[in-house]
This record gives sequence, structure tokens and C-alpha cells, in this order.
Amino acid sequence: MAIKLKCKCGQILKVPDQMAGKAGKCPKCKQVIKIPTPKPQAAAKGSGAKTSTAPAADPGLSGLDALFEEVGLVQKTGPTCPDCGNEVKPGAILCTNCGYNLQTGEKLSTQLRHRKKKKDEEPEEKFDNLYLQEAAENMKRDMEMDARRERAAMPWWVLMSFLIGALTLAIGGVIIVDGKFGEPAPESTFIGKVQRWPVSTTLGLTALITGMAISLFAQMDLTAFGFRRSVKEGLLCMFLPLIYSLYYGLKHWHQNKAPIKAFAMALIFAGIGIGLILQGGGFGIIINAFR
Repeated sequence: MAIKLKCKCGQILKVPDQMAGKAGKCPKCKQVIKIPTPKPQAAAKGSGAKTSTAPAADPGLSGLDALFEEVGLVQKTGPTCPDCGNEVKPGAILCTNCGYNLQTGEKLSTQLRHRKKKKDEEPEEKFDNLYLQEAAENMKRDMEMDARRERAAMPWWVLMSFLIGALTLAIGGVIIVDGKFGEPAPESTFIGKVQRWPVSTTLGLTALITGMAISLFAQMDLTAFGFRRSVKEGLLCMFLPLIYSLYYGLKHWHQNKAPIKAFAMALIFAGIGIGLILQGGGFGIIINAFR
């Protein structure tokens, strides 16, 4: 017969009679369980007593192996991981199932976290000389700023050009809204003429001014690059804008990607602006406002 008992975790176990009085671990919660000794029962009367047909447990099994066998788990003959119980090869250092290090007792994820924390806590190199330390910090800041600019791929003067265009649009919008919903200025004045512009003319002029600003800043950047190379190149870029400067920038493409791209962007803005101005009545309306 088998001895039936219940663990504190709720797992019901069946162990052979040979385990009576011994102790073993529950395969579910790993707690040590003491196997109770069954009370003696009266001998079966008569020859009609039924004999147990249950197979006897292997007497060679230890208490823990017998418990595993009774609950239907496969007996493990090789070394196992103490963390997850998975079989590992003899001489293995790391459990491939859970990442447990059999030598250090740590999991792989824990080791990686410790290495990252140690790396983050490593102090930066310090110099005894105050000036050397300040120079090193300035160099580090400059390198970080250059890396951010390289990732952004948009120089500061492009953003400045957009800001100029936005301010132009805001000023023109305020003037037009004041003329539409308020009391417009006399038509003979500059403000009065601007207030009577079509919306497409205002938007077109804003796009045209933005394109011109981008082109101007790109030209200045190419000119500065030319002067850094030689005085002759700088003067040619200054006095031959959009002719020699564009050629010079394309010739040194790797150093002048930003201004060349800016020229292309300025051309797009200028084309959109000219189209909107022509749709609103042409440049005569704009010229008339300055008379």
C-alpha cells in the first residue's frame, strides 16, 4: 500500500510504505516533509482477502527520488540547477534555462545589472591641475555639442531663418486680422495697403522671406568656410554668391552638406512664395504698398 499525505502547500503525495518514518522534500514547494507511520491494521480474514496489486517501489530509490517518482516526475540522474531544477551538463558553469551561474551563485541578468551599475558609478578621470581639468570638461562639452549638431543635421541659422519667417507671418497676420475685424487704417498708408492684401499674398511673402533668409545664412556659412581654407576662396564666395559659392560647396560636399541642403530648401520656399504671390495678384500689390 502507499501512504497518502498532504503537504502544507496543498500538494497531495503518495509514497510507498518503505518511506514511513523518513523525511523528504515536497516536489512543489521544496519543504521537508516527514512521512507518518501508518497504524497497523487487522489481518485480513479468510482466504478471500484481496491482495494488493500495486507495484512495489524500487527499494534502491532514496526518499527524494521516491517522492518524485510517486508524483509522476521523471527521475533526474545527472546534475541539476539549484535555482530552476533543470538538468545541466557535468562541468557546466551556466544554466541555459535560467542563466544561473553555478560557480558564483548569481543569475546572468543580475550580473549584467551589477556590471552596468559598476560602470555608471565609475568616476570620471580627474586632473590635479585645475586648468587641465577645466580644459578637459570644456572639450567634453564641445564634443557632446558637435555630436548633437551632427545628429540634428540642421544648423542654428536654419532655425533662425524659420524664426524670421514665423515673425513675418505673425506681423502680417496681426495687421490683416486688425484690418478685417477692426477699423482698417486709411488705404493711402502702408498699414492700410497691407491690411487689404489677399491672404495668399501674405503667405507668399512670408515663404519668400523665409527662403531668402535661409539662402543668406547658407551663403555666409560657405563664405566663412572659404576664408578658413584661403583668402582667395573666401573672396570669391563673397563676391560671387550663388555662382562660385554653390560650386565651391558642391566641390567640398562632405564639409558643406548643411549649406547646400539649405540652398535647396530656400529654393523650395522661394518657389512656393512666388506662386502664392502671383495667385494673389502679383508683385504689383507688394510694390504698391511701399509707394
